[in-house]
Amino acid sequence: MSIQDRLVADMKDAMRAGDKARVVVIRTTRAALQSAQLEAAKQRYDAAARAIEAQHAHDAEARDAALSAISADAHVALDQAAAEAVIAKEIKRRRDAAEIYHKASREDLAGQEEAEAAILEAYLPRQMSVEELRPAVADLIAELGLSGPSSMGKLMPALMERFKGRAEGRLLSQVARELLAGS
Repeated sequence: MSIQDRLVADMKDAMRAGDKARVVVIRTTRAALQSAQLEAAKQRYDAAARAIEAQHAHDAEARDAALSAISADAHVALDQAAAEAVIAKEIKRRRDAAEIYHKASREDLAGQEEAEAAILEAYLPRQMSVEELRPAVADLIAELGLSGPSSMGKLMPALMERFKGRAEGRLLSQVARELLAGS
């Protein structure tokens, strides 16, 4: 079952249960997914139009005919990775807002943002904990032959690639700094 399908089913369940907070979170997430879907369709259309214009640069009739034949289908669903990226972005947005609310001593709003982030986390694969990350990051540091805090610039892209979707960048950075400072 895709993320979009799970969101629809969970929204129906939340509506039946009268869980307004959950309904709002799911609706905003579905809107973000739809927005990403439309943006992806626009990018596909623009890329196809550029290719056609380059191919038929000297023949206006052929270019116009080919451009009119392009399908701008915005109903092509996002793949799993893209949907997970959108949800991860929504979680990050809520965590950042909660952090700002904490600094402003607005614990009520911070708690609401954290609760919304927790609801959305159920739609992503389980994130790795610090205890699971430490040995894996240490292995990568050894594999790349890095040492010292000045190596962060080389290490972070490799970490982000290896742990994409399984760990947050902020947590990876924290673990990497600890391990590089200790070496």
